[in-house]
Amino acid sequence: MQKILFLLLIPVLFACSSQTTTQTTVKLHLSNAEFDEVKLQILHDYITYNSEDLTATLNEEGYFFFEPNPANATMAFLTLGRQRISFYLEPGAQVQIHADMHDWNNTLSFEGSLAAENEFLKRYNQEIAPRFSQQQTFAMYREAGPEEFAHYAGQMFIEGTAFMDDFHRENPLGETFRQYFDTHISYQVYRNLVNYPSYRQWFAQLEEKPVLPDDFFDFLADAMDFDDNKLIIPAYTSFLGDLLTYLQEKHKDQIPAELTAFEQRMWIADEFFTGKTRDYVKVSLIVSELNHGNFANGQAAYEQFKASSNSQEYKAMLAGVYEKASRVAPGQPAPSFTLTSIEGEEVSLEDFKGKVVYLDFWASWCGPCMREVPFAKELKKRFEGENDLVFLYVSVDEDEEAWRRTVAQQEIQGVHVNVKGMRHDIAQLYNVQGVPSFFIIDRNGMIHNNNPSRPSGNTIDQELREVLDEKVI
Repeated sequence: MQKILFLLLIPVLFACSSQTTTQTTVKLHLSNAEFDEVKLQILHDYITYNSEDLTATLNEEGYFFFEPNPANATMAFLTLGRQRISFYLEPGAQVQIHADMHDWNNTLSFEGSLAAENEFLKRYNQEIAPRFSQQQTFAMYREAGPEEFAHYAGQMFIEGTAFMDDFHRENPLGETFRQYFDTHISYQVYRNLVNYPSYRQWFAQLEEKPVLPDDFFDFLADAMDFDDNKLIIPAYTSFLGDLLTYLQEKHKDQIPAELTAFEQRMWIADEFFTGKTRDYVKVSLIVSELNHGNFANGQAAYEQFKASSNSQEYKAMLAGVYEKASRVAPGQPAPSFTLTSIEGEEVSLEDFKGKVVYLDFWASWCGPCMREVPFAKELKKRFEGENDLVFLYVSVDEDEEAWRRTVAQQEIQGVHVNVKGMRHDIAQLYNVQGVPSFFIIDRNGMIHNNNPSRPSGNTIDQELREVLDEKVI
């Protein structure tokens, strides 16, 4: 088997100096723009996805202008009408972007700071990235044996870094960007490799995971260099989650048998990760458990982390997450709201006091939401005649017509209301981090379960029946 070693030749020192005082600016000169507002987003962390969100309108000089405050080298995102694009940004940079919206790919150009870096990314995405696209990688999972797949992964790294070196000779790139891109592509490759056994089994529909050469995972010697500065790179943080799953499977015989699935992953994080990267993994797990798992387990882990960690940053992050999640924890009063139904009538949560509410935050554009619709129809049939059970749908569609059209076309029966986006006050009150999100509210208007089974789940009938059998206090 071809030996793959991804040595990072440049020290990873992404953090920019705290002495940077120049204001970061972004100017967009766009021709044929059929919109008068542009949005810019910079993610500050990859756990809660807290972000800086700015909006600009066309000014008198004929361009869109932003003054963001990135803390580190990062990818920024622009929403241009229905198009969303990304570009590279550093603190103190002055970036100018030019394009004709009718011919974006051929007219996109950059001036000012980071012009070479963003031109490189444009060419890389046009010439190299398509050969290693997600679709192509999935095809390789399905078709390639371990040696062939390792060669494919190695070529992604070799061609990507060679392309950067060739570009750099003609158009010098900054050291911070070269470090950023080198680490980004390395960890894209590491992700592909660490996922190979399980993804190969899944895509090829094998009964067992493939037999691998003894040296297949030798790349982990480099990949598990937990340099905390890499935490600003999305490919690195994504790899950590994949690595956690791999280590949990590899060391399952060492994990204490009495631990829950969540506790097993926390145990792996303590045993195999180090430094701030270990804190990152643990905080990610706790946030997920508080928001989407067993709240009591997440609460216990949060209290333990507070007592043991020296990271003020992560403790503050967890405190914010805990405060939001605790508002809709089991036993808490369900946040009240009044909205207008799809029929134009006023609907309040209080209208259903004395009944059980199966609350579903969803959207017409959400694939997982739409896959639940047939199961929801069958669930309603099984509870037909149960007048004390209310199916309440809160759509987060910003496009009201898409919401109405989907409800009609899919014949989704229940009480339907709409809030515009997951940042709406009501979605925020219910700590909706994504859709679909489900809640069961009991007859007393209390949160019975903040993470019940979906309609497709095996236990949803039992969960609903148990709360229906409870009496009003």
